[in-house]
Amino acid sequence: MSDVIEAFLEVIGFEDPEALPRSLPPLRPNSAWSSGEWVFGNDPRRWNDLQNVQWEISHLLPCLVSQQRCSLAHSKAA
Repeated sequence: MSDVIEAFLEVIGFEDPEALPRSLPPLRPNSAWSSGEWVFGNDPRRWNDLQNVQWEISHLLPCLVSQQRCSLAHSKAA
């Protein structure tokens, strides 16, 4: 999770201490922290099957950062 937070801070910037808490709720619809499935291309994974191994981290991080960037783009356009 620290990799996700670090990547988010690189996207949103380090200056505003409230930026990170505001950036997390838009991820909820596409996240599966405690139920549902994570979807990595054609490879859905149940929420409790995800493990802290490099392959899964390398798929989860870009997915979350991409969602974060889209969310920021939509909020700036509005």
